[in-house]
Amino acid sequence: MLIIYCVSLGLALISSWLLLWRVPFIQERPVSNTANKKLSIIIPARNEANNLPILLQSIHQQKFQPFELLVIDDDSNDDTASVATENGAQVVTFQRDDQKWLGKSAACWAGAKASQGDYLLFLDADVSFTQVNSLSNIIAAFQIQDAQGALSIQPYHIVEKTYENFSTVFNIIVLVGMNQFSFFQHKFQTAGAFGPSLLVCRDTYFKVGGHAESREAMMDHVELGKELIKQDLPVKLYGGKDTLNFRMYPEGLSELSQGWSKSFATAALATHPLITLGISLFIAGAFIAFSFPIYFVFTQQWVSALIALVGYVILGSHFWRMARLAGNFHWLALICYPILFGFFVGLFAWSGFKTFILRRVSWKGRDISL
Repeated sequence: MLIIYCVSLGLALISSWLLLWRVPFIQERPVSNTANKKLSIIIPARNEANNLPILLQSIHQQKFQPFELLVIDDDSNDDTASVATENGAQVVTFQRDDQKWLGKSAACWAGAKASQGDYLLFLDADVSFTQVNSLSNIIAAFQIQDAQGALSIQPYHIVEKTYENFSTVFNIIVLVGMNQFSFFQHKFQTAGAFGPSLLVCRDTYFKVGGHAESREAMMDHVELGKELIKQDLPVKLYGGKDTLNFRMYPEGLSELSQGWSKSFATAALATHPLITLGISLFIAGAFIAFSFPIYFVFTQQWVSALIALVGYVILGSHFWRMARLAGNFHWLALICYPILFGFFVGLFAWSGFKTFILRRVSWKGRDISL
C-alpha cells in the first residue's frame, strides 16, 4: 500500500507542477507614443449596484483614462443604472432582440455597438484595478502584440470571508484549463479567453462577429477567443496579480455555489484532454494524501503513517504555491485542502448535471436554458 501511495502522490505532484508551470503577469511598461487610440471600457451589469462603485472608482484613479466608460444595464432590478451614473459612467440600456437574446453576451454586444473607441475593453462589474498604472500597463502589453487578436486577464481573487476559500480549487483550474500556463503551453492551443476581461481592437471585434458569434454560449469569452484563434489571431492570457482584482461571490456560500455551477462543466470541455488527465491525477492525489495516513494509523503501520503525513504536507505546500498564483487564499484553509477538493468535485458534478441533463442554470435571478 505504501508503494501505491508514493506512486500516486508522485504522479499528483509531477502533473500539477507541469500543469501550472508559469503564469505571466502584466509588467510595468510605458504606453507607446502610438497609443493615440481611443479606449472604450464596456461593463455589462445586471444587479451590480454594490460592485460598480469599486470598479468605477478604480477606473477614475487611473493615469491613463478611457475615451468613454459605458455600463450596459442588463434589465437590472436594483440601483445599477443610478449608481453607474453617480460614479461617472454612461449608462446604456439595451433592448432584447427578436430572438429574446439577453444576458452578458447580449449586453457586451450592445455596448460594443454603442461605443466609439478604437480599443474595446470588456470588464465584469466585480473587478477593479489595483494600481494607478494598471490600465496603462494593460494597453502597453496589448501594443507589444501589435494590438492583434485579444488580451485577456484572469483577475486575482481577493478573499475577505472564510467561506470564499471554497473557490480556491476552481480558481486554480480556471488558470490550468486554458492550456497556456503548463510546461507544454506551446504544444496546446489556447482554450479561449477569460470571462472577466477582454481587450480587443474594434475592427477585429466586429470582423469576427463579436459577442454575436457566442450568443448561445455560457462561456462567451471562451468562444470569442476560439473564434479569434480560428482566424489565426493571437489570444494572450495573463494572471491578474498586481493589476486586476476581483472578489467573487461576496453574498455567501449559496451565491458562490450557484456562480461556479452555472458554467464550470461547460468550460471544462475547452480543456485539452492531456490537461484534463493531469487535473484528474492532481485531484486523485489530494484524496489519497488525506485517506492513506488515516488508513496507516488504523492499521498501526506507523512508519508508513509518518511517510504519508510528510506527503500530505508536501502536496499541501505545493497546493499553496498554486493557490497564491490565483488569489490571496488563507493558509489555514489550505491545510484542509482535501475538503476544498471535495467541495470542488461535488459542485463540478452538480454543474455537469444541470448543464447536460437538466439543460438549465440560474444566475442573478434569471433562469437560463442551455
